Amino acid sequence: MRERLSRLRPALILFITLLIGILYWRGAALQLTLVNTDMKATDQSAYMDYARQMVETNYTFAGGRNRMPAYPFLQSLFYDPEMSDEEFFLQGKTINVVLSMILLVGTAVILSRFLGRLLVLNLMLILTFTVFVFKAGFFQAELLFYFLTFCLFLLMWRMIRKPSWYGAVLTGLVAGTAHLTKASVIPGLVIFLISFGLEWLVRIIKRDPLDKRAVFVEKSFYYRPIYAVVAVLCFLAVIYPYIRTSKEIFGHYFYNVNSTFYIWYDSWDEAKEGTRSHGDRVGWPDMPAEEIPSLAKYLREHSSRQIVERFLQGAILITDKAIQSYGYFKYFVIYALLLVLAMIRYNSQAIHLLRSHITLGFFLIAYFSAYFLLYAWYSAISFGGNRLILAQFLPLMFTILVGIQELLVGKETTMGTLRINSLTLINLAVLLLLVVNIWVILTQTVGTMYGGS
Repeated sequence: MRERLSRLRPALILFITLLIGILYWRGAALQLTLVNTDMKATDQSAYMDYARQMVETNYTFAGGRNRMPAYPFLQSLFYDPEMSDEEFFLQGKTINVVLSMILLVGTAVILSRFLGRLLVLNLMLILTFTVFVFKAGFFQAELLFYFLTFCLFLLMWRMIRKPSWYGAVLTGLVAGTAHLTKASVIPGLVIFLISFGLEWLVRIIKRDPLDKRAVFVEKSFYYRPIYAVVAVLCFLAVIYPYIRTSKEIFGHYFYNVNSTFYIWYDSWDEAKEGTRSHGDRVGWPDMPAEEIPSLAKYLREHSSRQIVERFLQGAILITDKAIQSYGYFKYFVIYALLLVLAMIRYNSQAIHLLRSHITLGFFLIAYFSAYFLLYAWYSAISFGGNRLILAQFLPLMFTILVGIQELLVGKETTMGTLRINSLTLINLAVLLLLVVNIWVILTQTVGTMYGGS
C-alpha cells in the first residue's frame, strides 16, 4: 500500500499544482480586469512611464530616484512604441501575473528544502491566495521585491549559521538586485553585518583552546570578516552603475527621495510642498539648506513625545490595515499563537534552541523589529498600506513555521485511542480553514477588493 502511494505521489503533486495554478490564474484575472482598471492608481502609471522612457532614451534615462530601475527594465523588454497606454497597461499587468506564477514556483522549491510537505502546502496556499492573487494583476514591483527579499533573508540566515564563499557572493548579488528593485534592503543588510560580526565574536569566546579541532576551527574564524567584505563588495558591484549616476546628477551615491527627504516629513502634503516641488526628482532640491529635511532637523523641531506618538500611530495604522486586508493576517496570528504554545509546552527544548542559536535569534529579533518600526514611521507618508509590510510577511511566516517544526517534530497528540502527529493535526486543521477561505476569496473578495495598496 505504501509503495502504491509513493508511486502516486508525483501525479498527486502535479494535479494539486495544476489545480492551484488554474484557480490562481482565474483569481488574478478577476483582480486585473474588474478591480485594477485605473493605471494612475498606486504608482502604476509612473512605472509605465519609467519603462517607456528607458526604451525611448536607449536606456540612458536616469529616473527620478523615487522608483528603482529593475522592474521597469523588465517591463521595458516587452514594450512597443506603437502601443497605446491602455495596451501597455494591460500587457504589463498580464506579464506581472505570469511573473508572479514563476516566483511562486520558485518559492515553493525553496521552501521544500526547509519545511515538511504540509507546512509548505499551507504556507504556499496562504501566500498564493491571500497575498499574490490580489497583487499579481498590477503594474508594480512589489511581488518581485517580495521574492528577492525572501531569498536575501534566507541567505543572510544561512550565512550567520554556516558561512561560505558561495553564500557571501550570492548574498551580495541578491541584495544588490533587491536594492535595484526597491531601495529598502540596506537596513536589513546592516543588521545582518552586525549579527554576522557578533557570531564571529561569540565563536571566538566559546572556542576551547584544548579542543583537538581548535586549529581547524580557528582557521575559519579568519575567513568570516572576509566573507562579510565579499558580500558588501558584490552588493556594491551590482548597484554601482546606478549609484554612480546618482552621484553625478544628484550629488549623493545613495540618493533616494523617500529615504533622503520624505521620511523626515510629517505628511505627504508636506513632502509635495517641500523638496518635491523644488526639483528633487531632477537634482538636489533648489531650497535653502536650513529648509531641507533631515534627521537632525527633525529632532530639532519635534519633541520626544511627538516622535513616540508617530511610531505608535504608525504601528496602529499598519496593524489595522493588515487586519482588514486580503486575509493573510489571521494565518500569521494562528501560527504565531501555535509557536508560543509550543514554546510554553516544550520550554526546555525552546530554551536550548535559543541558546544554541543566540546570534541568529538576535538577528531575527533585530531584523523584524527594525522593519516594523521603519514601516510604522513611514506610514505617515505612505498611508499605512500593505505594500511595505508585506515585504516581510514571507520571511516572518517562514521563521515561525521553522520554529514550530523544530519544536513539534516527532511529537504526538492523543485523541481517545488514537495517537496523531501533532504537526500533521495542526496543518490539517489550518488546511481545512484555508480551503473555505480560498473559496470565499475566489468567489467574492478578489473581484471586489483593491489589491494594489
